[in-house]
Parts: sequence; structure tokens; C-alpha cells
Amino acid sequence: MNPMEMTVKRKAFLEELPKVVDDAVREYGPRLRRIEIAEDEKGCYTVFITYESDFKPPR
Repeated sequence: MNPMEMTVKRKAFLEELPKVVDDAVREYGPRLRRIEIAEDEKGCYTVFITYESDFKPPR
């Protein structure tokens, strides 16, 4: 069975991005799969953090 991936979303301003990324690396460690950063029209950033989850849906 393939591991399930989960994505969480964090909002941040430009100066907060390094801390958000560092926190994600620290929190998810080797389970971290990718981090995507998107800027909106107002100059705020959304950080999508995808990681491998231990969650197993009921059968």
C-alpha cells in the first residue's frame, strides 16, 4: 500500500518565509515531500507543505 500524503497550508509575509520553511523541515523531517510557495496579488505568500502521513483510513 502506498503511503498517504497530506498537505498543510500556512500563510506568511516575505520576511516570515524562512521561519515557516525551517519549522516545516524540523516538524516533518524525513516525512517531508515538498514545499511550494505561491504569492498572491496582495504580496502575501501561501506555503503548501506536503508530507507523508501515518494516517490510515478505515477499511
